[in-house]
This record gives sequence, C-alpha cells and structure tokens, in this order.
Amino acid sequence: MTISWYPGHMFKANKELAKLMQQIDVVIEVLDARMPGASSNPLMHKMRLRHHKPCLHILNKADLADPARTRAWLQYFNSQPGSRALANGKDSNLNTELIIGACQRLVDEQALMPKPKVSASAEPEDLPTEDTADDSLALADTELDETENDDDNDDNTGAEERYRKRKFNAVIAGIPNVGKSTLMNQIVGRKLAKTGNEPAVTKSQQRVKLNDQWYLFDTPGVLWPRLEDQQAAYRLAAAGAIRNTAIVFEDVAMVAAEFLMRDFPDSLKARYKFNELPGSAEEFMEQLASKRACRNKAGRTDWHRVSEILLHDFREGSLGRLTLELPPGA
Repeated sequence: MTISWYPGHMFKANKELAKLMQQIDVVIEVLDARMPGASSNPLMHKMRLRHHKPCLHILNKADLADPARTRAWLQYFNSQPGSRALANGKDSNLNTELIIGACQRLVDEQALMPKPKVSASAEPEDLPTEDTADDSLALADTELDETENDDDNDDNTGAEERYRKRKFNAVIAGIPNVGKSTLMNQIVGRKLAKTGNEPAVTKSQQRVKLNDQWYLFDTPGVLWPRLEDQQAAYRLAAAGAIRNTAIVFEDVAMVAAEFLMRDFPDSLKARYKFNELPGSAEEFMEQLASKRACRNKAGRTDWHRVSEILLHDFREGSLGRLTLELPPGA
C-alpha cells in the first residue's frame, strides 16, 4: 500500500505558511526525536530557504528516543548553517527563555550575513505561491501591528539600538501529532492550543506574545503533497503522524515489525517475552497474536487487533527508547 495523506486543510495551511514566511524572522520546526529525518517537512524548508529564514529544530519526545542518537542529531543540526537544535521531553523540558535565547542567536547570526534578493525564478514548483494564497488569510500583513517592526521611528537612534528594540516573529511548525501544540502550551506557560494524541488537532494559525520583543505564530500540523520516501512514510504512520483512517493498520504494523526485528530485537524480546524472535515479521505477528489472545470467533488470527497492540506500544514508548534514524554521515 502506498501511503499518502494530504487533505484540503493541509493544502490551505501550506499556502498560509508560504505567505507567513515573509513576516517572520525564524522558523521553529518541531521534530519527532525518534525519526528526525522522516518528520522534517521538505516543503517547509524550501519555503524558509527561499526567504533566507534560519531554523531552530526541536527534537520533541526525546524521552522516547535513544539519548546517544539524540545527541548525534543535535550535533548534526547545530553544525548546519542557519540552524540550531534543542531536545525536549519529560526529562528535559524546554521553557520560554531557552527557546527565545536560541531564536535570538539565530536572528543575530542572520543579521550579520548579506541579504541576497529573493528571485521569483528560485521558487520551487511545488511551493504554494504567494499570489495564490487564500484571500481570507488571518495573518495578512495589515493585521500585524505596524509599529512592531518600525526601525526608523527615531532618526537619532543608531542601527544597533534600533535592532535591539525591534520586535521579532517566530513561527512554530511541524508534522501532525508531533507534539507541537503541547510544546507551545509548555513554552508559553498556559494552555493556548488544543492538544490530543491524534493528528490534525490544530486547524488554524494563532499568534501569541512571548515577551516584549518576541511573538510566536502557531500553525496546523501539515505533511507535504508527495511522500516519495515510502519507508519514511511508514515510519511516520507507525508514529501516528498519519491519521489512522488513512492507513491500513496491518500493513503498517508488518513494516514496523520488520524494522523493529532488524534494529531492536532485544526490545521486542523484553516487551513480549520472546526467548528468540522468529524468522519473519509475519511469524512474529502470528506468535504475538497467540501470546495476547488476538483471535476472532473462528479462532483465526485477529490481524487488526494484534497490529493495534504493536503500534500502540511503539507510539507510547512501551518498547523502550528507540530512534529509527541516524543523521547524515553518521
């Protein structure tokens, strides 16, 4: 089965995000620490690079990921130009000061770089254009306070002083069900965004004040039109980033069993009390069904039920701290 999920609200959200890129200073991308590569949105990065915006990568759910691999990913992102990274989880909660500090460093570094002009011809063909952005966009330029980015209201103030006093805007973005809304509530210090353990909870953009200088835009969780890397798509589905009604549980669980047997056999043995794992994913699922009494009335294997068990355990961290990907060059 080819996995694809790109409903209408994601198409609209991507158009709005494309227009918003003109107004913000830095992108905060929330990633799943168990799969930072698969959970990174290539369409969003085309947008931000076209507008020369730096990116703060948040490796979320780090308490579910392998600590050594998380450190490797942090080192990788921190070595890239215009990029910084932080980890967030139950054992390493981020706060407003840490987020703002990292964003400010990125903006300060960006301010020292030359400002190349944005060429219309450089726009990727699959990027929603600003001309086609929805006219009802809630975050149009006119809705931002005109005084917030006015660097010229005092002719006697030096450029450095004007820069220090100006207002900055960040946008927080991520794929569905990556914990973006929970993180936003966490760093703001109060409940602003609706949260839930399912994709597509946030439906529209909102803007909140972090301090006297920084404002944060929240955006809905979005994917991209073509999930060309189907192995990555199956990892996303296993993590819950794709709505359950858009996947075949049995197929996703079978692929998950394959990579878990290959890369994390000890985790499966410990969780499900296997002395040795069988030779194939199908045999593993069959034996797991027997262990968990997943049988229908006819006594046959209930494949959907046993698939739900495996995917639930992976999503909730019951299999241990697992990271499915290594950074490039590792």
